Amino acid sequence: MAGLMLSSGMREHPFTGSPLAAFLDPSADPDVDFARRKYDQNETWPSELTFGGRAGWEVFETGENGWTEISYPKLNWDQLRSDHGWASLQYESIVRTTLAVPKVGSSPLTPILVEVIQGVEYAFVPVQGPLHGPIQWYAGDVYAFADTQYGTRLSRGSTSNFARSIALVPGEYVVLVRALYEIRMFGDPGPSKPPVIRFRVAMVLDDTGDLEVVTGLTEIPDLIDGKFMGDWISLVVRRPDGLMRKKVEVRNICMEIEGETLDCEVVDPVRVWEGQTRPLAVRLHYRNQGIPKSADEVKITLSYSLNNGPDVPITFLAPLRHLSTSTQPLPPFKITFPAPLLPASGPPAYISFAMVVPPVDILETRSTPPPPVILASHGAGVDITWASWNGSMPVRPGGWAVLPTGKNEWGEDWHGGSMLDVWAAREAFARIVQRIGVNPSEETLLIGHSNGGQGAWHIAARYPDRIVGIIAASGYLKVQDYVPYIKLTSHHYADPALMGILMSALTPYNNDLYSSNLAHIPIMAVHGSVDTNVTPRHGRAQVGLIASWEGQHDKIRLLEVPGEYHWWDEIFRQPAVSDWIHEVQSQKRRTWEQDRKEGFTLTTANPDETGGRAGIRIVELDTPGRLARLDVNARQWKGERTGDGLDLRGMNIKRIEVVSAERSSTLVNVKGKGFVEDTESIVPHPPAPIRAYGPIIRLLATSGPITFVIGNSELHLDIVKRLAHDLFLYHRVDTRILDAMEALGHTARGTLGEGSVIVLGRPEDNEYAKWILGEGKIPVEFPTKGIMTVANRLVYEKSTGIITLHPHPTAPKSLACLIAGNDDEGLELAARLFPIRTGVPLPDWVIVGARSKWMGAGGFVGAGFWDGEWKWNEAMSWIDR
Repeated sequence: MAGLMLSSGMREHPFTGSPLAAFLDPSADPDVDFARRKYDQNETWPSELTFGGRAGWEVFETGENGWTEISYPKLNWDQLRSDHGWASLQYESIVRTTLAVPKVGSSPLTPILVEVIQGVEYAFVPVQGPLHGPIQWYAGDVYAFADTQYGTRLSRGSTSNFARSIALVPGEYVVLVRALYEIRMFGDPGPSKPPVIRFRVAMVLDDTGDLEVVTGLTEIPDLIDGKFMGDWISLVVRRPDGLMRKKVEVRNICMEIEGETLDCEVVDPVRVWEGQTRPLAVRLHYRNQGIPKSADEVKITLSYSLNNGPDVPITFLAPLRHLSTSTQPLPPFKITFPAPLLPASGPPAYISFAMVVPPVDILETRSTPPPPVILASHGAGVDITWASWNGSMPVRPGGWAVLPTGKNEWGEDWHGGSMLDVWAAREAFARIVQRIGVNPSEETLLIGHSNGGQGAWHIAARYPDRIVGIIAASGYLKVQDYVPYIKLTSHHYADPALMGILMSALTPYNNDLYSSNLAHIPIMAVHGSVDTNVTPRHGRAQVGLIASWEGQHDKIRLLEVPGEYHWWDEIFRQPAVSDWIHEVQSQKRRTWEQDRKEGFTLTTANPDETGGRAGIRIVELDTPGRLARLDVNARQWKGERTGDGLDLRGMNIKRIEVVSAERSSTLVNVKGKGFVEDTESIVPHPPAPIRAYGPIIRLLATSGPITFVIGNSELHLDIVKRLAHDLFLYHRVDTRILDAMEALGHTARGTLGEGSVIVLGRPEDNEYAKWILGEGKIPVEFPTKGIMTVANRLVYEKSTGIITLHPHPTAPKSLACLIAGNDDEGLELAARLFPIRTGVPLPDWVIVGARSKWMGAGGFVGAGFWDGEWKWNEAMSWIDR
């Protein structure tokens, strides 16, 4: 493989493309140029990383196991990190190799299974001949899900269960791979050692038939005393690409155990497009009679139709795991549940699972008041079934622990949809274990390690009323403090005002800004004194921030264990932690009245992802995109208080909700009057209904399958198939693909569902886009071909696209999104911004131009947040015209 090297900003790769774009004629495609450029060992380009400021071609050998290692040992990495730290170690290489795609039979396309493990993205460029449209980039498997137990595939050579099916015209191709060194993936190489990127490219012919069940991804709950620990199973099906739109629909599931049929159903008929992978939600109807312990497998028959023809069966066996309460201690077991919730109609977004760690003697839970349930968030890359994780839970008499996945080993860093997965697991656990005679505590103690320690900070600060305490072990404060964003290419080109708006998209995930919500809550932060992964400084900072809001510097426990690193087996079982847990369990709980009397400050940047404190909640912002704070009898105003009522003072708040034992009331912040009840006699012109909040990444916190609506362009389907695969790989979320007329029909019948809706295309090529834009809900228009307007600003440039949130057509609490371009390249650039990984700073809308390929956000035409009624938000918008 041959490639070139360049600096890379933290989570900036969706903003950028090839840096060669800066040195080519604007009409030239830099990806095609690099793919077809003659190798010249003397050719160099500017680089801030190398001696003399020039970087050239390098050649890398692929090992026998298929892995390629990229490193630049001649660079002075110690010098680079001396002033920019970890951020300076992050770089990327764009590498190329060749591929010959054979012709198979009479088909004009050859489907291949492809995966690029630990590579950011990849593309195929024909060796010669004209191109028809822009180069299409596919997301790689950067977190190496392929190498997990769920990715392992025994029946198909070198690719995993997560491989992507792509149909290519037979011929010769140059394969381009963007490989990125990211600290969170590869770690710190250490002093005087070069950071090494490792990635693997695997490809095989996809000779699957019309439909395949990916058996290695089947999720079935464990059985205890013959009872399923969950009412749902998940089956994954996939189709090879290039089948020319044959219609495949899964209609029925049959499950048999020892000849007896189980009562189960697919919630809705499921259509699977060519090249698509879909997780199917199958509901098990609960039965009182148990499953015999002798049954060690279940026979599953899935029936599908091809082009509305007769049913075609696929039958396979799946193992069952039996446990018994008569065996003590009861081992950790798996529960399944719909996540993030079960919609009023239609299937959930996905079927999740969690591991449950029982107490040593579950009879104690039945006979004595149980202690709080532990809810534990794992670190990045951790499989919750590992004994090293579920075996590390604190041991308490009668104490249960629930270990959610947060979607998978990485998820959303416990933000957004991953946070919803946590609470879905907690609710499901309380309901399911009643089947074995257990009534667990309604109280919750949050704990977490590493990324999960950060997750514990995050979840606790968003829902302080739901917890009795928190243990954050080796947890970093926020993403920007773990690997700084100081080396973004965008910083060198973009207006700082624009960068401020973009970075405001990360405000809902900044734990330091939310630290006020944790005041007067029992907290313990744990760190190893010699941890160089997440240094104790993170915990010290958070403890200090919370203490400053409390006004008491000695109430929060900070435990730094001498000689320990990032993880050790007894991290949650050491005596100091056990004593603290016992202390919290023994404490008398503060009432809402006591909390309010003590006083606190409630913070949020997104009311849709923040609960209340002492029954008081911010429900609407004055200016979306900005931080909101509510002082409730706050100590800094105590000298000005009169009477015993609530002293409420707000920043950027339009409405709050106050719950008491007698009633719930909504208060509106009226200028000059403060917070008053939302009644016509007091507020003659009540505010409009509360909108669902962004930023764009909140599309991933979907209540049901994400629905893609495509128009009459083949590029729409190509983009949607790419995004659908990415959503399954990174989030395990189900996706549904509809054409415009199907979507209009579902909308008219009220069957579109509650999941996020993504619309591809402009009014002239997508009737659904024409309809929703015709509703005039957002100030975006497409007056004629090749032109768009935003708040009456004309955007006419070629290679320009927009991605924007839009009100959901039928579900007010959900979100929709429009992705469109002035041409195909603009559409591709906008689609690259669709959020797949966390930490990418995207607000409610972005207009991207061709110069972003080398300028990052400096090539954006505009970006911002819509206001509370989906109109132009002057305070939180930027546009270059």
